[in-house]
Amino acid sequence: MNLYSEIENIFPTLESLFSEKDLLKFKNTRIIDLYRYHFGLGTWIRNNLIYPKDSVLCDLFIENGIEQPDDMSSFIIKLFHYYVWNKI
Repeated sequence: MNLYSEIENIFPTLESLFSEKDLLKFKNTRIIDLYRYHFGLGTWIRNNLIYPKDSVLCDLFIENGIEQPDDMSSFIIKLFHYYVWNKI
């Protein structure tokens, strides 16, 4: 399994968490301001995708040298931002 492929597979799920208006707001957020999503979207990512004991995603992050859940969710948020920015 590939870390990026696993992350890319969750983008539709993350996208479904946003209204159209909020997704556009997320898209227009500057990269340096993505920290604002740490406690909302980031918490959802950590609770639903990283913390479960059987999390393949968490295992892949650890295999790639990223061990802190906050760093994992920040990485996902940045990649998701790039995905959204290029999609809409």
